Amino acid sequence: MKHQRSLAYGLLAILLATACNKEEEDSTSNNGGGSGNSTASTTPAFSDAHGVLAASRMYVIVSTPFGNQEIIAGIAAGAFSDDQFATRVPVGAVSCNSQSLSMLTGNAYAYTPPSTNPNGIDLTASNEVTWSIAGGSGFTAFTRTIMGAFPVTDAISSGGTVVRASGYTLITGTVALADSVLFAIGPVTRTIAGNANSCAFSPAELGTLNTGSALAQVVAYSSAQEVIDGKRIYFVKQSLRTKSVSVE
Repeated sequence: MKHQRSLAYGLLAILLATACNKEEEDSTSNNGGGSGNSTASTTPAFSDAHGVLAASRMYVIVSTPFGNQEIIAGIAAGAFSDDQFATRVPVGAVSCNSQSLSMLTGNAYAYTPPSTNPNGIDLTASNEVTWSIAGGSGFTAFTRTIMGAFPVTDAISSGGTVVRASGYTLITGTVALADSVLFAIGPVTRTIAGNANSCAFSPAELGTLNTGSALAQVVAYSSAQEVIDGKRIYFVKQSLRTKSVSVE
């Protein structure tokens, strides 16, 4: 649906690294205001990172004259910092598979698929992802091609209503080739092992949510790292599934 497509594209703003340790079985929340709920960041954070560059295959349902169809939209985001992301610094031009990322407020970088190209960056022709940064703020210019397959996730199959008092199990189908899987209901998240295809949220966890709408997410990811001129850079590949849910 067009509404679901716009929700998914809105995720770009939060596909950015934050300063915290990457911990398995860690549950966090950041309550949103009003009748809706804020959306969790889907980019893993690394306590020793100076930079994080994430390329994501985002599965989106779009409305067409022939009915609803699923497409894969290629999106990308990045951030660089010398203080564990308390602040971010500019590093010149940044591109992913030759597509330029825009600099957002706060020196974050992101690529949003334009309406003329809803598929975004081509992340499906091969598994290769080539990143280039021009350099700046103490970061050396580099170009790196990251090999290895993208993680795989099936569509979210759990129901569209989240009853806070009863708990909720977020379910997808097959998950493969992932280091870890992030499950989220609005801002409430849990990151667990890379072969997990479901996550049960307790009433206590869901109690932080507001009544109204929320975005359920299942994000399988893998990462590689390299120290480039003294800066540790993490390169992330993600498979991102979303579903709009109603919170009661």
